Amino acid sequence: MELLIERKKVSSALGKSNLPGLDYTLNPYIGCSHGCIYCYARLYSDPRIRDNWGKIVVVKENIVDVLAKEVRRKKKGIVGLSTITDAYQRIEAKEGITREILRILLESNFRTSIQTKSSLVLRDLDLLISKLEIVDVGFTITTLEDSVAKVIEPGASPPRERVEALEKISAEGIKTWIFLGPIIPGVSEESFSEIVEIAKATKSLLYYDKYRTKPFMSGKAKEFAESAKKIDWKVVSDKIERLCRSKGVEIAKAFDDL
Repeated sequence: MELLIERKKVSSALGKSNLPGLDYTLNPYIGCSHGCIYCYARLYSDPRIRDNWGKIVVVKENIVDVLAKEVRRKKKGIVGLSTITDAYQRIEAKEGITREILRILLESNFRTSIQTKSSLVLRDLDLLISKLEIVDVGFTITTLEDSVAKVIEPGASPPRERVEALEKISAEGIKTWIFLGPIIPGVSEESFSEIVEIAKATKSLLYYDKYRTKPFMSGKAKEFAESAKKIDWKVVSDKIERLCRSKGVEIAKAFDDL
């Protein structure tokens, strides 16, 4: 799939966060080449990007300079990197914006929480190790089946690559976590036990969340949404929590509306 790259200048880098546990959000790009068929971030994109999800990415070309000024005047806090894009999507390998952002945040002692579906985060292991007391890294793992992931998360790193990256980062003493979600009926359940085992082996916290229906969904995403409506999520939640208890895995967050 050919990716259309555009560029724009921004006036701010750190945005106020409404997410629990985060003071700021920071998104180096607009749009995401992972092209995940269920991604809620489409709701926060302009129509052109929303309707061509995964095909257009806008680079915030001056965001590093803007951030360098903001960290000198803003109150220290916890930064979520990223919340409506993946800071380590494939264009980052060329642009290197996220690496500079991470360097500035950590040197300025802003605690940084990274969530990604990309093994590219390993490129910045040196920065993560240098400030491991104020950084954590989470990997979204919806399924461990690479063939399924190619359909639902076509531009992301294969799940097994994410697991290998998680293991390497955890081995360096960096706090790690797994986001098991969105849980797709008939897809995610087959990976529950192994994902919990991975969380145990890497001493990772486990977050999980249900599959949520969004108005943009069509095709396979809509099929999943219809299936999700028929699921007893309390049963699913209980199964995950039993698995975690049996393995001594800490659950950081469960469904918020069971």
